[in-house]
Amino acid sequence: MFKQLSLLLLVVQLIARSTAVVKFENLNYELNKDFMHGNIFIKSQNDKYSFGADVEMTKKIEGSVIVTPVLQHLVKDEYHTMLNIDLDTCKVDPLMSENSIVRTIAKESTKFVNFSLMCPYNPGRYLLNDFTLDSESPLLKLIPNGKYKMQLSATHYPTPDSSPIPLFKYSIDFELFHGKS
Repeated sequence: MFKQLSLLLLVVQLIARSTAVVKFENLNYELNKDFMHGNIFIKSQNDKYSFGADVEMTKKIEGSVIVTPVLQHLVKDEYHTMLNIDLDTCKVDPLMSENSIVRTIAKESTKFVNFSLMCPYNPGRYLLNDFTLDSESPLLKLIPNGKYKMQLSATHYPTPDSSPIPLFKYSIDFELFHGKS
């Protein structure tokens, strides 16, 4: 009787503990063909959405690389910017950013990538493997339920006085539903 009750309690706890769901859609991207080629994509399997990339870097990129993440939240039919920052990944490790959202996104991203978030970026294959948000993600403490637009661009400055060279940019929409704990 005790084992059956324990098993029943475990089943009830598992059912009560639902997970957060993120649904990615409307992906658009551009890669600078002089520096890289590949794909950025959304996967959906059994209602679990993930975001990924498989990109081959063909040239070494060093000097200054400015990465600009922009995160907007839809509130009352209007997008409000939560994050819009320029990071020089050759000078500042995103994992050490003063901005808590940048720092948390960077930390979460390291679970899904096969490369350093800091430059230099050497030729080779760069992978983002099935990035998703689940109930264990620390981002859920910073980002409320709702619809979002995320944009990310990277611009290369080989020398301080050189003209900017766009490396890539992408935009993706997502909807987040927090699970119950």
